[in-house]
Amino acid sequence: MSDHESRMGLVPVESLLAERDELVRQVAPLRARYATWGTWEHERKIELAKIATLLRQAATDARAKVSAAQVDDMAHADLRYIQFVADATIERAAWINLEARIEGIDFTLQRGQAVARFLASETYLTPRTG
Repeated sequence: MSDHESRMGLVPVESLLAERDELVRQVAPLRARYATWGTWEHERKIELAKIATLLRQAATDARAKVSAAQVDDMAHADLRYIQFVADATIERAAWINLEARIEGIDFTLQRGQAVARFLASETYLTPRTG
């Protein structure tokens, strides 16, 4: 098979599938976290709750009175939460890039199949002389 692929100028299917498998392995945790029904929204709420708890405790220790709305605002503006969101943005960008690479391999596989079908049919369309 690889001899035929090589003569047709196609990347061997095995190498494309191996690369695709590796990319899918890399993208799986990102899909689980950020795709539909992923865990990121739950993680975000957990992070906010942890930060809010620490802020409430700090206010209690300082004998300061803060409303729930103030704690919520402070938690959203907290550097730990800002970093959490920034890290998620970077991970989402990596997810998009990996998905695009997988899609590119899928297109290459489809194109290779189309070229192979064309070349195979071309031999039947070529007029025979002799």
